[in-house]
Amino acid sequence: CSSDLSDITDIKENQRQLEHLAYHDTLTQLPNRSLLADRMRMALAQAERNDTLAAVAYLDLDGFKPVNDSFGHQAGDEVLVDLASELWAVVRRNEMFFRLGGDEFTAILEGISGEEDVLVVAKRIVESIGTPFQIGPHRISIGVSIGVTLYPSDDEDQDELLRHADKAMYAAKQQGGGRFHFHSP
Repeated sequence: CSSDLSDITDIKENQRQLEHLAYHDTLTQLPNRSLLADRMRMALAQAERNDTLAAVAYLDLDGFKPVNDSFGHQAGDEVLVDLASELWAVVRRNEMFFRLGGDEFTAILEGISGEEDVLVVAKRIVESIGTPFQIGPHRISIGVSIGVTLYPSDDEDQDELLRHADKAMYAAKQQGGGRFHFHSP
């Protein structure tokens, strides 16, 4: 009988691990693109229900490619892991970060009242990522460009919201990086 219980426990643990792997990035342990769709749907529904705004932010690292080129992919991976820890450190109850792949991330901010709320979060992110990372003997500096769109001001579907935030991120990069830019619907 105890063998049956341990078998069930093992099965449950394996199921939990598989679910974690399906919805989280294996390197950074941040939620991945699969979980993003579900959480975005929930955030947009909450914004409609509570008559608040939801922000979709697209983050792209500035100066990350030279890290891989100069120090190797292992150092780049270490920077990404440290960066994920930094993002977790600045996250608040109504914020969630996701790794899309490479050096691209996104964030969903729920229950916000306007651009000012987003500016506070964006400044925290820029400052946090702007602090040099210590990887072995190297101090590595990178930055981040952030594009943001607000729902329901930008009343589009999830894919289009991500495209708008991505487009705004490119506008931030064109302004010199280390900045954030709002999409104008």
